[in-house]
Amino acid sequence: MRNRDIGLRNGLVWLCIIAIVGCYGRSGASVHDQSFDLASTSHQVPSPLFIDPHYHGSADPEIIWNTHESEWWIFYTARRALREDGTAAACPIGVAVSKNLQQWRFAGYCRFDGIGGQPDAEHTYWAPAVVRDGDTYHMFVTYKPGIDGFWGGKEVWIRHYRAPANDLLNGWTYVNDAIKTPDAIDAGIIKKGNQWLMYYRAREDGAARMGTYWAVSRDLINWKRQGPAKGDISDKSVTGYGYQEAQYPFYWRGQYWLLTDPSGPDMAVYSSEDAVNWTYQGAILDKEGTRTFDQSMGRHPSVLVAQDRAFIFYHVEPFR
Repeated sequence: MRNRDIGLRNGLVWLCIIAIVGCYGRSGASVHDQSFDLASTSHQVPSPLFIDPHYHGSADPEIIWNTHESEWWIFYTARRALREDGTAAACPIGVAVSKNLQQWRFAGYCRFDGIGGQPDAEHTYWAPAVVRDGDTYHMFVTYKPGIDGFWGGKEVWIRHYRAPANDLLNGWTYVNDAIKTPDAIDAGIIKKGNQWLMYYRAREDGAARMGTYWAVSRDLINWKRQGPAKGDISDKSVTGYGYQEAQYPFYWRGQYWLLTDPSGPDMAVYSSEDAVNWTYQGAILDKEGTRTFDQSMGRHPSVLVAQDRAFIFYHVEPFR
């Protein structure tokens, strides 16, 4: 991961962060309920921010504020980048924690229904989305049964787990398969009024190619699929993107925003007044960084909104 002011398939994956200042800005992780020193976070941030200690494959970060531990937690896909037998197989969900957003330590790998906690998982887990509802946290994670690899040809879907605030490492229990439709991955969730909205990549209703879809729920349990995302996000003639994943919605400066990873040379930005109809705003993270191992495009983001600023956490693949 990395941190910059405004992160691999078949290679090393490291996490980074950047801040967006007066630029593009779920309700992402916010800082309304804890102290936060932006002055010490703006520039002097390690690069890379964090590297998984076992297989060096930390990807797809999801930052939240852990109310019980009073610290920041990043959940990430722990790709097994140092293995020859499949970097995208048997991936667990790793956790990095910090008190100040600068110094991060490895906390371990999540257990699901009491199973896991190791760098080699019994199934493949991918791209966690984590939200809090009262004293309970909910994780919507891409799930593929078995260890034959993420691209091994079997069905994948978005699975729902929940955990109490006092055990976000080992306390995850199965709720249901939230979105079980062809090629459903990379959930991104935001609350709007009294309902939750989920954006994700899939191929539904016989579509010829994969696209961005959305669903709504009032309880995080029962989801009603709404079809393809509305507005520019599904219009290749506007954006030029034939493919997008890692959909991440958040609220900032009076608008809703949606970031996507087109798996190309940049990251797409959309804005909306209602979190439903999206207007393309251009691209970010389309230039190489100048810091250590920051010389590749940013991938699969998460956003922290803090004191009128938005910080993007993303992974890089410096040797891809």
